[in-house]
Amino acid sequence: MNISLVEKYWKPLAVMTMVIVVAVLCILLENSRSDVALLQSDNDVLRNDNSLQGQVIATQAFNFNRFNQVAEFTNRNNSLIDASTDKTVIEYREILRREKTCDLPVPVDVAGGLLEYANRLRTGAMHADSGNANAASNSTASTSSLTYCQAVLWIKPLLATIEKANNQLAGIRQIEQDRK
Repeated sequence: MNISLVEKYWKPLAVMTMVIVVAVLCILLENSRSDVALLQSDNDVLRNDNSLQGQVIATQAFNFNRFNQVAEFTNRNNSLIDASTDKTVIEYREILRREKTCDLPVPVDVAGGLLEYANRLRTGAMHADSGNANAASNSTASTSSLTYCQAVLWIKPLLATIEKANNQLAGIRQIEQDRK
């Protein structure tokens, strides 16, 4: 009777225990599956973010490279302009050295207008911050006259400066066009 009593109570208890263990294992398996699905989703999001970040970095590297190429091209052209300008100024000095009218002054109105225009250009290019003013340069400019030879020697460097600025602006326009 002991055996039948054990079989009578313990077998259903063992079966119920097995069912409970299987049910708990099924619940744990389902939780693991949801955790795996969540991790897989997070992993996909991170892969997508990494791909987009890689594209952004590649685009920035391409833009930096392109900007550097344009800047190098502009600097090379501006160096050639400087060399040509220096050569022309030397030639002009040789020609003007033999010129008898070289020391004739430019009319005061013309010289004053040029000086005023140059000062306006310089002031426009300077920062408005007066905290960086150079105390040594606050003196009054000396009143010397501009000669025709000086004017001739200034023309080529001024035109070269304008050409170099135009080259830089063309480079900026090209970079902006490439970025679009």
